[in-house]
Amino acid sequence: MCGQWSEEGYIRSAKENLPRSLALADWKRLADELNAHQISSVILRGGEPFLFPDIVELLEYINSKRIFVSLDTNGTLLKKYAADIVRIGNIHITISVDGPEEIHDQVRGMKGCFRKIKEGVDRLLEVERNSGRNISRAICFTISPYSVSGLGKMPDVARSLSINTLVIVPYNYISTTMGNRYAKELKDYFKTTAFSWTGFHHENSGVDFDEFQKEYRKYIAGLNGIRNYPYMVFSEVDYRTWFGNPTTQIGSPQCTNIEKLIDIQPDGNANFCVDTPDYSFGNVKDATIEALWNSEKASRFREYRRKNPLSACYRCVSKHMSENTG
Repeated sequence: MCGQWSEEGYIRSAKENLPRSLALADWKRLADELNAHQISSVILRGGEPFLFPDIVELLEYINSKRIFVSLDTNGTLLKKYAADIVRIGNIHITISVDGPEEIHDQVRGMKGCFRKIKEGVDRLLEVERNSGRNISRAICFTISPYSVSGLGKMPDVARSLSINTLVIVPYNYISTTMGNRYAKELKDYFKTTAFSWTGFHHENSGVDFDEFQKEYRKYIAGLNGIRNYPYMVFSEVDYRTWFGNPTTQIGSPQCTNIEKLIDIQPDGNANFCVDTPDYSFGNVKDATIEALWNSEKASRFREYRRKNPLSACYRCVSKHMSENTG
C-alpha cells in the first residue's frame, strides 16, 4: 500500500543509508533557518517520526522557534509520547488508520496495531483533561484495495477514537507505461535516474469502483458532524478516473509544491516531492535551504514542471499538499 516502504520502495531498499541520516543538531540548524525566513509551519513524516530517538527534544526546539508542527504517525507510540505532545503544544497529529480494527491490523500486518492507537488516543485525552490543553488531531484513511471495504465505517471509527476530522486519500499507483515515461523524462531532461516509481508500481489500482462507490456514499452519509477535510476535492467521476485509468490527468496539471514546499529526506537531500524525490537539487549538509531553493538546479526543475506534468504526477497524492487547505 505504501510506495516508499513496499518491497521495491526506495526507503526499504536504502536501509544501508540510514547511518548517514541527519542528526538532531542538523534538524535544529534547519529549524533556525526556517525561523530566520519566517516559515510558520513544518510537517514531520516518516517512516514513523516517533522512532526518531530525539523526537521530543526536536519538537521542543521547533516549538521554541514558534513554528507549528504537523506530525504524521501510525499512532502506535502515542501512549508513550502523549504527555510530551500536550506539554509542548502547537502540534497537529495526523494518525494513519486503515479501517476498523480487523481491517487496520490486516493492512498493517500486525495484530494489535489498532488497539495501540486507541490506547494512545485515550492517554492523550486523559492528559488533555488533566492539563486543560488540547491538541489538534485527525485521521488519514488511504483508499486502497486492502482498505476500501472499511471506508463506510470510518466515521464510526473516528467517533470511537474521539477524533472529529477525517482525511481520505486514494493511494498512489504508477503503471509500467507511466513509470517508464517518467524515467525517460528524468533521464532526458535532468540526467537523473528515477529510483522511486517502482515502489508504487501497479498496472491498475486494484480498487473495484462499484465497491468504492457503495462505501464512499456510506461514508458521506455517516459523517453526521465528523469533518471530511478537503485535502483532495474529488467527485465520484474523479475517483472513477483515478482508480480506472492511470494515464488520465485529474484536475489541474499544475503542482504548487514547486512554489511552496521543500522536502528534506533523512539523508539531507532536498526536493519538491515527498513521494517521488528522484530529483534532488542539493543537500542541506552542504548548503543553506535558501541557497538550495534559489539554486540553478531547483529553478531548472521548477521551470520545467510549470509547463509539463511529469508522468509520475498523474497519480501523485503529494501534488495536493500545497492546495485545498480547507
